[in-house]
Amino acid sequence: MGIGIGIERINGFLWSPAETFEASKEETLSDAYVYCFPLLVIFSVLLAVIIGIVLANPVAQSILGMRPDSELLKIITLMSASGIILGGTVGVLIAGIWMHIWAYAFGGRNGLEQTIKVLLYAATPLLVLGWIPVIGTVIGAIWSLLLLLTGLMHLQGMYSGRAILALVASLLVPVVIIGIIAAVFGPAMLTHI
Repeated sequence: MGIGIGIERINGFLWSPAETFEASKEETLSDAYVYCFPLLVIFSVLLAVIIGIVLANPVAQSILGMRPDSELLKIITLMSASGIILGGTVGVLIAGIWMHIWAYAFGGRNGLEQTIKVLLYAATPLLVLGWIPVIGTVIGAIWSLLLLLTGLMHLQGMYSGRAILALVASLLVPVVIIGIIAAVFGPAMLTHI
């Protein structure tokens, strides 16, 4: 996939997602990774630079107890980029399996590969904008959620209502589980502090 095709695909997922998802139905999971991985690398480098700039600020250094010439700053910046790349690569598989459970529960029968492709392609706005502190992250995340819905409808052949239910369940169930765990174990943990 050349640069021109990559930019064309980015524009497609951003501005014509229904048509672009429809055109990607026959693509393989490898094709989706080849598209997404360079975006993930660029995103991680840009985000690591932002983290480095924030940590280079004397106020942040004083809060964290770091010296201005600290090697820790370089290590944290490098580890941020590496961690984002590794986390994004592995995380999409875990998230894909989780999302597929819910897509299948609500009628998506086109296979796990299609669900993972949805996640990879729907990450486009977050990877393009998410490195921009606060505003870019919020806009990118919301835009990516909307693309998840579009992708589920096109690649899993789901009606919009079912796609919404699958997405909401995949997001809310972990929040509820974490809330229950926090409610049960939180007070006990606080008494030991």
